[in-house]
Amino acid sequence: MQVHESSRFKLYCADALVVLPLVTPKTVGLISGDPPYGKKWQSGRRTKAFDAIANDDGTFDALGLIGAYVRTVLMPHRHVYVFGNPYETIRESLALGGGCDLVWDKGMAGSGDLTSVWGPQHETIGFGVYVPSKVNREKGNGNLVARMRRGSVLRVQRPNGVGVTKHPTEKPVALMRQIVESSTVIDDIVLDMFAGSGSTLVAAILSGRKAIGIELDPAYYALTLERCIRAEALWKQIEQV
Repeated sequence: MQVHESSRFKLYCADALVVLPLVTPKTVGLISGDPPYGKKWQSGRRTKAFDAIANDDGTFDALGLIGAYVRTVLMPHRHVYVFGNPYETIRESLALGGGCDLVWDKGMAGSGDLTSVWGPQHETIGFGVYVPSKVNREKGNGNLVARMRRGSVLRVQRPNGVGVTKHPTEKPVALMRQIVESSTVIDDIVLDMFAGSGSTLVAAILSGRKAIGIELDPAYYALTLERCIRAEALWKQIEQV
């Protein structure tokens, strides 16, 4: 296990199950994650192919892992976002209420099967509020009111181009800042157990929040660490203005 800790973020290169006991219970203000798709997804780009994503063979219980984090480290009545999973597919397993589906409009056809007639231009994001009491979930009680009300379609251009994207499912920081700033306040802790290229952590740092990230792949851990260090330096400059 590798760990880097600073005043604004903590980053682990490890299995998320190993890290779970190391996170202080009920201290996290937001959980956002883009778990493996479970279908051995690999970029079909002709100009640059990424390696297959770790644990993406369908045997990994991603929602079980997210659920363990939600129930252990997330504060009650705080928000959860899961990319690629509609709300109804995560509601029960993650003990969520007051949720809905968000749509990320990527502005252009995304990666995937280049032989298909249609290229995916959007991605579903399941959103919900962690409500520990099943009775309250069923009644709709205990939902945290969002800090700012937005539409359910998030239109942010996805990263694109050789030398621009560093990860096969990289998210734009602008997209993640909308999520972070809608569901947290200054100095809240944002956690992503599938850090990837680190966009969620960077968004949290640049928004004045703190971040915890976990990444299994050493190469992506190094990439995320580099991006987070730069973001933290920028945030410190902003604080001094």
